[in-house]
Amino acid sequence: FLILVRDSRRNMQAMVDEVRAKGAELVVCLSYNGFDVDRNGGYRHWHRHILLSGHTHDALPEPVLVGETIIVASGSNGKFVSRVDLDVQNGRMLGFRHKLIPIFSDVITPGADVSAVIDRVRAPHEATMAEVIGKTDSLLYRR
Repeated sequence: FLILVRDSRRNMQAMVDEVRAKGAELVVCLSYNGFDVDRNGGYRHWHRHILLSGHTHDALPEPVLVGETIIVASGSNGKFVSRVDLDVQNGRMLGFRHKLIPIFSDVITPGADVSAVIDRVRAPHEATMAEVIGKTDSLLYRR
């Protein structure tokens, strides 16, 4: 198990080569480049690794394959969690299963301890967060 933080795509292949040389059989990368950058990021030569893509808030119902790299994006704000089951044998990934699982926050009872911390941290900022800074008569949404 190895965690490295490096400069984005510029060093990505070098990082993959380095961890493979240290004995990693499979490389899982957590990226905050965004799905479009990740999809076009030159990962075709990774040979069956996993890229967990973030930043653009995309929720992909199925992973996207770029060459032999599996790109998974699970949305934003805790709306989904992805489950990826891998079949790895003798250092090679032979297959995978994926499921994008919706999280229904309205049916989950918040933990009292966590709610208390959130309330305490938010309290000094309530007036600022409640201030109206603009108004529109049409629907606004992202993507």
